[in-house]
Amino acid sequence: MIKSTVALLEKICSRSHPLVDLYSRPYVRVVQKEIDLAQITAADRVLNIGCGAIPFTAMLIARLTGARVVAVDRDPQAAPLAQACVRQAGLASLVRIVVSDGSRSAWAPHGFDVAVVALQAEPKAGILSSLLDSGQGPSRVVARVPREPFLDQYDPLPPGCPIAARAAQNMKTFEWSALIVA
Repeated sequence: MIKSTVALLEKICSRSHPLVDLYSRPYVRVVQKEIDLAQITAADRVLNIGCGAIPFTAMLIARLTGARVVAVDRDPQAAPLAQACVRQAGLASLVRIVVSDGSRSAWAPHGFDVAVVALQAEPKAGILSSLLDSGQGPSRVVARVPREPFLDQYDPLPPGCPIAARAAQNMKTFEWSALIVA
């Protein structure tokens, strides 16, 4: 219920630049911690899986680091709204939106240095397998880990996931971001 409500809210708010800024504001610290955790720089090519209609993670990474970001979402209605957000923010030269499912094995995340997996992206096991098993995907993956009361709403990391480091997050639905190094 939370994911569908948030997705609808993002689609509605994505059309208003002031609402996009307001919606994104709590995530500035979150994304900065993830940038620090994965040591993202302007030289990195970043993949963001599960960007939604307001691709705030992709836009903040681009804005804060200068890195090029490809943001994917499997919702064909969210992608054009996300692209409009990117254009409105003046980040079209750094952020590209693609309709894709990050968990499909046929989907190849080649050429990326870092991937950031959204809390709502699922299934996490399939996404991580797609990113890490080919040996040609990103060497650093950041994933948001849901708080225990929200495990029925958000997919957790698979058991035995090799977490190299973590950053505490002060968000209601997730408590930390994990760094997985290939």
